[in-house]
Amino acid sequence: MNKKAQSGLVGAFIAVLVAVIVGVGIVIPVITDTIENASITGMTATILNYLPILLAVVLLVAIAGLISMR
Repeated sequence: MNKKAQSGLVGAFIAVLVAVIVGVGIVIPVITDTIENASITGMTATILNYLPILLAVVLLVAIAGLISMR
């Protein structure tokens, strides 16, 4: 593998790592707290409660894409 390909892979890994840290550490708790403090009930609350799970799935897919890129 040449150096250019290695640096691209390292850059992609760092980008995904930063996205995971920001997503798990900041975005998911903020979304969860906002949904809990809002006065939303019924079907809307059910749909909004799935947002943190969907975000976590997107982050996992990004990691899997990086791993499969090797």
